[in-house]
Amino acid sequence: MFKSGRRPPNFINTGALTDGESLAKVKWAFGNFIANLLSEGKLQDFDFIFGPAYKGIALAALACEGLRELCGINKRYLYDRKEEKAYADRKMDQIIVGSGYFKPGDKIRIIDDVITTGDTKLEAIEKLRILGEHKVVGLVLAVDREERMGDAEHVEQKSAVQNIEEQFGIRVFSIPGMQRIYDLVKNEISDDIRRAWINYYDRYGVVSLR
Repeated sequence: MFKSGRRPPNFINTGALTDGESLAKVKWAFGNFIANLLSEGKLQDFDFIFGPAYKGIALAALACEGLRELCGINKRYLYDRKEEKAYADRKMDQIIVGSGYFKPGDKIRIIDDVITTGDTKLEAIEKLRILGEHKVVGLVLAVDREERMGDAEHVEQKSAVQNIEEQFGIRVFSIPGMQRIYDLVKNEISDDIRRAWINYYDRYGVVSLR
């Protein structure tokens, strides 16, 4: 079950990718995806990649490594602490780790694993305000679940991605969306599971699965 109370028929867990081979593929996927967005002019250049705690931290680090190793693009990453640090180098990492390198006006790209209702991403955008003057120039995700905002009982019309793009003017990109994933696996899953996916997205989705 999600925090929203919804009971999805599937679950995306990048935290299960903990072996070296899997991490190398994540690094390759994000590095090339971001580099292609930059070369196509879909994503503005940026100074930092911000990974919200917790899963976004590893993804931000891997994306930076992938950009440097595969594409020759050198960027720094930032991540937030759940609790404020009260010792040692507080300037560098009291709340946003790596913020000692931040300069007013720097551009930040957010990275994370999955977006469902978008609450975590809105919290990340709000937390970055403590840095001062900056610009968030994009949000890149491993997967967009392509669901409407709300909870199990109250379903809004807009998806989390639509809300972020309209409210904050931040473009959102995902490597695949849930519709693409469904198209890849629908012939490999049972009729019952396939029907569960379809029914769930008929209620909560901004895409139709068939």
